[in-house]
Amino acid sequence: MQTTKFSENYARYYAWMLKLGVARALALTTAIATTTSVLVTIAVMLVLPAPEGFFWYGILVAILSPVLSAPGLGLLAWRMVYHLDAAQTALTRAADTDALTGVANRRSFMVEAELAFSNARATGAPMAIVMLDIDHFKAINDTYGHSIGDDVLRAVARACNEGLRGSDCFARFGGEEFVALLRMTDGRNALTVAEMLRKTVANLAFPHKTPPSVTVSLGVAGYTASCNSLHDILNEADRQLYAAKAAGRNRVASETNAARIAS
Repeated sequence: MQTTKFSENYARYYAWMLKLGVARALALTTAIATTTSVLVTIAVMLVLPAPEGFFWYGILVAILSPVLSAPGLGLLAWRMVYHLDAAQTALTRAADTDALTGVANRRSFMVEAELAFSNARATGAPMAIVMLDIDHFKAINDTYGHSIGDDVLRAVARACNEGLRGSDCFARFGGEEFVALLRMTDGRNALTVAEMLRKTVANLAFPHKTPPSVTVSLGVAGYTASCNSLHDILNEADRQLYAAKAAGRNRVASETNAARIAS
């Protein structure tokens, strides 16, 4: 309990230092150090009387010492705070990002999706999930090699992620499977988004046509009042994904639109 409270206070201190900025942080630390030095010197002089000239000499030293040393020490402390904050930001990003594709990872997606589901249950706001899987991905790896397969994963992830809104969350769910969280989007509009993603991937061009083309199958599920948990939506989207594959791949499927045939 005490460790947690200490960590929270430490985090607030870092945020406060960064908000001040380097110039104001140095001025503040110098002022604090100077004031403390002068007060301590006066207290010592009162306890241990000294000649009058020595008293003012001591006050002068008490002022000059922190004025000369505090800015350098303050700058060092501020730089440590700044670099630590940058390191923490990088670690947080690494923990939330799929290393290969650069999009969100499964853990990060689940956090975002649980929040969206809770909001949907509380307010009735629409949300939808789109699951997509790269068609015949094993054949791509077997034919062109895993490095090309990695290039395909990166290209699909980048294209789909760029095609969505900033409020949406696109993530690698595992292997060649991806998932999109569409906030404030009902099932009908989610179908439109899924079809856009399908066409975006189908239009991707790869160097030397290696592979010549890539397609994806997609399953769509939206939040309804009967959903008891986020997993109800995910499971439905997954079922629809396999329905799209069973119908011939390169398709979008949902419960209300069993298989939208690719154009």
